[in-house]
Amino acid sequence: MAILPVAYLPPLDHFAAMLAHDEVKWDTHEFFHKQYYYNRCVIYGPNGEQKLTIPVHKKFEKTPIKDILIGYETPWQKIHWRSFEAAYRRSPYFEYYEGSFYPLYWEHTPKYLVEWNIKILEVILGLMKIELKPSYTNEYIKSYEGARDYRNLIIPNEKTNLKEMKYHQVFEERHGFIPNLSIIDLLFCEGPHAKEYLHS
Repeated sequence: MAILPVAYLPPLDHFAAMLAHDEVKWDTHEFFHKQYYYNRCVIYGPNGEQKLTIPVHKKFEKTPIKDILIGYETPWQKIHWRSFEAAYRRSPYFEYYEGSFYPLYWEHTPKYLVEWNIKILEVILGLMKIELKPSYTNEYIKSYEGARDYRNLIIPNEKTNLKEMKYHQVFEERHGFIPNLSIIDLLFCEGPHAKEYLHS
């Protein structure tokens, strides 16, 4: 079994880890940390690596990810969507998948961050035809026996075992290949071949 963090549009190493196991459990009780991938993702924008962040509110210092509230004081969903358009409108599969993501960013306003992350994860699993129904933790457990713990992947720049296999990125000619970006970079660029890439 694999234990994974509940990230926003996770990097490729999250999906590679997930596909390497028959059973996956998502940790919704780990404490939220700023700067981690819980509420941010990294895409390939026209100027290179671009970070997108969901504004959040927490009730106290050590708040479990399941209790983190999304902030809607700024139109972050529209900002993120327009960033996707600028980054991927020219990609081979943006228009093919656009209809699956558009309603989330223009009509869906969940209260909790984990609700948003899980919803968008379910959409991606469906598009990639990954037949996996993750389960969720009931409490925080520091160390799991008999399971592979990938929760450290939530930390940006943490070392990953992901084998770097290049695929064509929209702005690669300008800034070179950027590894381990958000899953949507691979999805919009490789489409139905994205799953094959992660299995390799």
